[in-house]
Amino acid sequence: MFEHFTRNRFWFWKAMETYGLGIYFIIKHNTFAFVPPQPTLLDVLDDPPAIFILACVGTLGLVYSLWDIQLPYYKPLMTGALTFVWAFFMIAFAAHDFATARYVSFESMYALAILVTMVHEQIVGG
Repeated sequence: MFEHFTRNRFWFWKAMETYGLGIYFIIKHNTFAFVPPQPTLLDVLDDPPAIFILACVGTLGLVYSLWDIQLPYYKPLMTGALTFVWAFFMIAFAAHDFATARYVSFESMYALAILVTMVHEQIVGG
């Protein structure tokens, strides 16, 4: 297991960051709370089903980084799911910043940094 961890430590940390995003939503409940009367799609992203999906995607990355999974297409599925989740939440954070008339928030910049490192690893990584 340690051999797989040392070889796939990048994906281990991306899985931990995905878990961290779920924990962030648990701690800071109603991150995307807009004033009534019109709730938006962004209100749904910090609810338990979205947090459960984050945990599932993080578990895909954790399993890949710690064990030798020989299933066909597991790595593309895992990297695609992680990339989709971080791209989706980066867009959600940016839309929230735009809707609240703020400059780019820390959450948006952090999600962009995670997304850029993942895309870079997918393109030039081994």
